[in-house]
Amino acid sequence: MEEQTDSVFIRNISVVIVLLVLFTFSIAFLARDVGDKGGEDYNPSRMATTEERIRPVASVYTGEEGAAAIEAAAVTSVSEMKVAFDGSLDAEMIYSNVCSACHATGAAGAPIPGSPVMVERAAKGADALTQNAVNGLNAMPPRGGRADLSDEQVRAVVEYMIQ
Repeated sequence: MEEQTDSVFIRNISVVIVLLVLFTFSIAFLARDVGDKGGEDYNPSRMATTEERIRPVASVYTGEEGAAAIEAAAVTSVSEMKVAFDGSLDAEMIYSNVCSACHATGAAGAPIPGSPVMVERAAKGADALTQNAVNGLNAMPPRGGRADLSDEQVRAVVEYMIQ
């Protein structure tokens, strides 16, 4: 009777193992069929998106060829840069839109136009103040945080503030 029980047990285990193997193969084939059906052509923008995500952040240029590429990139970036406020030299408008946030309130030590601190700084001359405004000074970022302001616009605002 033990032999019969053992043979039934082995037969049942064998059936379970065979069913599990069949189930595994059926899941594998089903997953293959359900998976990516279109390959690279399925979504045309996928490759462009992938290329954009993995492109290098910077490049290294060497020798004469590199110097020419750097110079061309600099010329392109300067010519493509858009000037703030369509190049307007209206100092009052630029001051109210860019500079007054700090200079009207004295935030972070910014001198208020007409204050004794501003009069003291104005004694340095418009050229020195313009250089400080272009390059930034203390808590003030370069060009007041607006990289698209031209040197002429910065100078006009400086002259407006020291009047």
